[in-house]
Amino acid sequence: MTLLFSSALLGLAWFAAINASASLVAWIFGRFMIQRPGRFGAGMLLTVRLLPAVASSVFVLAVFLPAHWRFEPADADESLGFVLGTVAAIGLWLVLRGAWRAVRAGLAGHRFAAMARRETSLVEADGYKSFVDVFLLEGLPGVSLAGIWRPRILIGSDAAATLTPAELDVAISHEIAHRRSQDNLKRFLIFCAPDLFAWTAVARQLGEQWEAEAECEADAYAVMADGHRAVMLASALVKVARFGCATSFHPVSPAWSAFHVPTLLEMRVRRLVSGPALPPVSAGKLGWCSATLSLGISTGLWLIGFSYTLHLVTETMVTRLP
Repeated sequence: MTLLFSSALLGLAWFAAINASASLVAWIFGRFMIQRPGRFGAGMLLTVRLLPAVASSVFVLAVFLPAHWRFEPADADESLGFVLGTVAAIGLWLVLRGAWRAVRAGLAGHRFAAMARRETSLVEADGYKSFVDVFLLEGLPGVSLAGIWRPRILIGSDAAATLTPAELDVAISHEIAHRRSQDNLKRFLIFCAPDLFAWTAVARQLGEQWEAEAECEADAYAVMADGHRAVMLASALVKVARFGCATSFHPVSPAWSAFHVPTLLEMRVRRLVSGPALPPVSAGKLGWCSATLSLGISTGLWLIGFSYTLHLVTETMVTRLP
């Protein structure tokens, strides 16, 4: 096996092994978190959800590959047995599945972007003409944040005609909160994450809980602790929900934010109209807690000389496993 070929196969095997271990850890933490809804913010929920994909990627790229290239002879003659070959195949399947889902989401967004350029126009109405990325779209039920890297706020023609200026203002503010928090990018990462954890019910429930927390945080940003704005936002949600029931429009990409999420409507409206107005929250940055932690651990392993130990462990598995 050439050095490049062995690096790819063994890297995939380590990716699958670390992914499985981190998925178990995420499952344990995730099970604890979903049994206590409302106790954890969107950032913590996202960190646990992405932990397996981030930990396995960082380990392979920052620990295994540098160690393998440093200590493995370029002319080494080795072959993988059945066990490591199977584990490497699982790793390859995880990577290809994540890549395919990323391509699907990207192509869907690209097709819609072409349609949007043909059928949308910049909103110039008083009160929100300063938002240069706001577009009108026929058939869209309400308001949405479209795109991943350069998201744009889309307003359905029915919403623009039906919502009052105050309701439209808070609806746009809600989507601005999603844009400032980079929630579409987070949705994209969750959708494409190459991990075994995604196949568990805990991962799906964790994603749903993150969605709920992200929507509530965006609501709080739009309301800014103003009771009148809270009532306007609740009214806009109810009106947009009616649009959603009367239209055949479906979200084009799973990475896009929709103003109206049917499963969260009752919870959000109750929070907005009952009790004091929601406290404002600062627009969060993309949470890289798990990536930072994994990279820090990888750096620490290098500092204590773990790279050579890892190489010896890998060589032992190659020679001993069937």
